[in-house]
Amino acid sequence: MYRIQTAADMRYLHDLNVQISQNRRSVSVSKQIDRDLCNQHFDTFETFWGRPGHGARGDKINKLKLDNLLYGASESA
Repeated sequence: MYRIQTAADMRYLHDLNVQISQNRRSVSVSKQIDRDLCNQHFDTFETFWGRPGHGARGDKINKLKLDNLLYGASESA
C-alpha cells in the first residue's frame, strides 16, 4: 500500500482526484447532450409521420391505383 509521504504527494493526489472528477463530469454532460439531441431528433421526426409526402403512408386509393397500373394490366391481357 502506498503511503503519502510529503505535501507534494498530497497535492499530486488532490490534482489527480480533481482531474478524475472533471473527466466524469465532462462525460456525464456529454452523454446528457447526446440524449437531448437524440430526443430532439425523435420529436422532430414524430411530427413528420401522418403528413403526406414525409414518409407517411398515403391513402389506400392511391395504392389501389398503383396496384391496378402495375398488376391489373397483366391480368387483363
